[in-house]
Amino acid sequence: MRVALIHPTYWPEVRRGAERLVHGLAAWLAGAGHEVTVLTTNRGPRSATREDGFEVVRAWRAPDRLLRRRAYEDYLNTIPAHVAELLRGGFDAAHAFFPVSGWAALRARGLGGPPVVYSMMGIPTRPYLVARRYRMAMNLEVARDAAACSVLSQAAADPFRRYLLREPEVIPPGVRCADFAVEARRPEAPTIVYAGSPSDPRKRLPLLLKAFTALRRRHPDARLLLAGRREPWFRSDVPEGVEWVSADRTEVLAGLLAAAHVAVLPAVEEAFGLVLVEALAAGTPVVAARSGASPEIVDAGVGGLFEPDDHTDLARALEETIERGIEPQTCRAHALRWDWAEIGPRYAALIERAAEAG
Repeated sequence: MRVALIHPTYWPEVRRGAERLVHGLAAWLAGAGHEVTVLTTNRGPRSATREDGFEVVRAWRAPDRLLRRRAYEDYLNTIPAHVAELLRGGFDAAHAFFPVSGWAALRARGLGGPPVVYSMMGIPTRPYLVARRYRMAMNLEVARDAAACSVLSQAAADPFRRYLLREPEVIPPGVRCADFAVEARRPEAPTIVYAGSPSDPRKRLPLLLKAFTALRRRHPDARLLLAGRREPWFRSDVPEGVEWVSADRTEVLAGLLAAAHVAVLPAVEEAFGLVLVEALAAGTPVVAARSGASPEIVDAGVGGLFEPDDHTDLARALEETIERGIEPQTCRAHALRWDWAEIGPRYAALIERAAEAG
């Protein structure tokens, strides 16, 4: 198949969960013999390069300050570029990972472009759907008219069915577990890694800092490593024992996770939680909120759950998980169910069904 994967942003500009899923799926599809092109945008001139075994086309993205100021849906300014690239590409299927990208793919479809697959990356709660102008209408149209739809978890499937009026297929993101299966010596001091986005309020980094302060009263030598750059606008006070660590490359993040006693994701309403699986693949137990899809990933054998927005319960879950000393091989075995060897064929089957229907 000739497949286009569409998302407004991509590496190296952004490396969040959706961009990592697009990269991982593109690499797996290309390795399985499909011809893959990632269609994305950037603030520079259009470019087309071959990266990691597949094509990446970065179209120019116009400024969107006025659109954002008026609360329009994000990345409306990418629609013309997506439509143009799809019409000139000769693809068998267009797989969109963002509402605007899906809507643009439908416009191209109406002009003779390929059938559309839409994979929602979040949980379509009503507050989310009405937070931006056109967001609800776009999601309803894409859910109705796409040849196939998927979500990342059962936590996302229920509201998708309720608000977008379609039964989606549940296909989680994948991880190349072998990339994270590195050996690293854990220090004596209890070490916690957080690899979420500091800019997203749903990730609850301030809550984690408060819980870590409580944990330090019982374990004064405990360390919390924040994987990523500290943004200039991040104003939360960082308590003693907290350190920002650069981890842009997969191999660096894998080593950081493997050397930790526990990885934590205190987020609420997570559609999946890719960083949890990456930590498990590195052999590190995990702690997450009893919210969104996290309970679908974390069970008592590989970590612990805590009540959302309860820093005391988060401190408890961290301490208990550290003290249990869960073996790395247990975590790695648990992570294998999300390896691309298991997940990739499910996405390929979804895309193939859409292409055949088209």
